[in-house]
Amino acid sequence: MARERGKREAPKKHRFLKFLGGLLVTLVCCFAILFVVNFGFSLSLRHYINSFDPVDYSDVDRVLPAVDQETGYYTFTTDDDLKIMMLTDIHLGGGCWSHTKDKKTIYEVITMLQQEKPDLVILDGDNTFAVPGPVYNGGGTLNNAMAAKDVIEIFEHEGVYFTTVFGNHDTEVFDYTGRQKLAEIYMDEKYDYCIFNQDFTDSDADIPSVTNQIIQVKNTKGEITKAILLLDSNAYVDESIRAVLDWDYDIIHEAEVDWAKSSLEELGNPKTLAFFHIPTSEFRVAYEELAANDWKDTENSRYVSGVWDEKMDETVNSRIWHGGITRTDVELADIDNFFEELGPDGANLLEACFCGHDHVNNGVVTYKGVSLVYGYSLDNLAYTGINESGCQRGSTVITVKSDGTWSQQHKNVYEDYGAETDKFYDVYLDHLLYGDEAPAGVLFCK
Repeated sequence: MARERGKREAPKKHRFLKFLGGLLVTLVCCFAILFVVNFGFSLSLRHYINSFDPVDYSDVDRVLPAVDQETGYYTFTTDDDLKIMMLTDIHLGGGCWSHTKDKKTIYEVITMLQQEKPDLVILDGDNTFAVPGPVYNGGGTLNNAMAAKDVIEIFEHEGVYFTTVFGNHDTEVFDYTGRQKLAEIYMDEKYDYCIFNQDFTDSDADIPSVTNQIIQVKNTKGEITKAILLLDSNAYVDESIRAVLDWDYDIIHEAEVDWAKSSLEELGNPKTLAFFHIPTSEFRVAYEELAANDWKDTENSRYVSGVWDEKMDETVNSRIWHGGITRTDVELADIDNFFEELGPDGANLLEACFCGHDHVNNGVVTYKGVSLVYGYSLDNLAYTGINESGCQRGSTVITVKSDGTWSQQHKNVYEDYGAETDKFYDVYLDHLLYGDEAPAGVLFCK
């Protein structure tokens, strides 16, 4: 009897194994086909990039970077103005689902590069969005390395020097390439115009930070007139899907703060402009102080310009999605030590902090005398309908003068750079994407 039952069960087991084998083969074939298809779309993007002329610098006195032999840091030496363009949240999908939106982003970026002719571009994170679309508006590929190379190709072809920090979307939990490997792609010696260099990584951390860099600005006397500090604001508190879905953002690590403080001290404590992707909690503290005071100055905070158009989320009661946003065990201003150690109550080196991350926030405030600046974003992909919204789209231009003073200006890709509003999609300029909040009297669209 047992022998007959065994005979009956054997064919069932065999059929189940055949089913699993067939399913595995089907999945492998699907991934292979998707890889080939997305590679073709990537080649198409690079062909589109190469259809543009490189930036013509012949009519400007361009400042070129060089490596300081004493410190090892990239350095711009000039007695004239240094023009820095910050671009954030490019969100290039790099796949079949995002092809038209990716072309729109490329068109907008190159239009601004050719008009502005910056000495340096700082990519402020979320350069890519390699998410398996159409879920979460993704591009349709998990190959974040391929998408990153598409981004790099923009600046290599245009002949514009650039560097980068990473955001939370440059690497996803399901992407092919991890954070350190992705950083090494940007550091590949074959690239002539990428000056990203990993000056520090806390490699022994559970999730290391990888995009930490110092760039010096000097005059011809050899004096440092400004330090540009790039910090990895990291991604999520761990590498789980849960952390991603709960928006459980990480913070600037203590080891990064210690490195930045000691490294700037070795340089003589120059005044510093800091760039990172995810805002620190001080951005929220200043915003809430001003909003509660009808946008009039408080003891610590002063409104300068811009709007905060992110949707208010009841779970965190905030329009500002800062690092450590889900933490409730400490006061907002104490979530990380960055501002405390380098700001006015510490080493007093910070003059400004520039961030991205919140695509439709472009508010600028000062907090304890330090400028907190949201950059214009370029996302055409991650937020539904944002590809048709033009008010908050563009660049942030920072001009560093020879005496160390600096200024910042938001420039709209359509109104200031002349990009076409009907190219790829019809873009509106008469209202915000969500339209939730702007301080009284603010003109956010012309």
